[in-house]
Amino acid sequence: MNRRLECLLHLLPKESRGIIDVGTDHAQIPIALAEEGYGGNILASDIAEGPLRTARAAACEHRVDDRIRFLCCDGLDLCPSDAIDTILIAGMGGDTICGILDRTEWIFNDDYCLVLQPMTHAEVVRYWLVHNGFRIKKEAVIAESGHVYQMFCAGLGKSERYLDADYLTGRMDSDREGDDPHTLLLWERERLIKKRDGLRKACLEQSGEARFYENILLELEERLKNADRG
Repeated sequence: MNRRLECLLHLLPKESRGIIDVGTDHAQIPIALAEEGYGGNILASDIAEGPLRTARAAACEHRVDDRIRFLCCDGLDLCPSDAIDTILIAGMGGDTICGILDRTEWIFNDDYCLVLQPMTHAEVVRYWLVHNGFRIKKEAVIAESGHVYQMFCAGLGKSERYLDADYLTGRMDSDREGDDPHTLLLWERERLIKKRDGLRKACLEQSGEARFYENILLELEERLKNADRG
């Protein structure tokens, strides 16, 4: 199990009614939960039978197939809401994660904890959470294999005010785990510089989009200065 998955496993509650791993792939986290003696229900879903066959085979190999319930469905479509209280969605694009959450009405109550790790567009997931009545309670950053992964734990609740840069990197006062947030600031700054330079090459440096990126870059530069002073 790589560091990204280890961090996600650590973010999951040790005691709860049940956990579903959406888009489970090789079912590494459900298998680890079963092997560690997690007492709640363990569910694993995937949109296609092929990955689920691989996941079932891995669970059989680890002799925990009797502890995991496998579902072939899109997102949470077949998940029994009363069997779980923790939803893990990792390894998907931010837009896909938001689409899954959007069409699952039963998650909008106090019973559920969301543990999310987008592969792209983390800012979209943060925006969705903040503007749909969720509060991000904990964050984590893992730098691995040339990528910086962001992870959130969220539940229903009112969020503090977010600046534009907060959607990219999280609020600087948030509870964080994993690697140094400075790594994330540098990663996002580089990503924004590439977008800005692309607009300049297209002679769109005066566009509203370019000015938006410039303003966020100024916020990130200020945060990097503060981090260096600290």
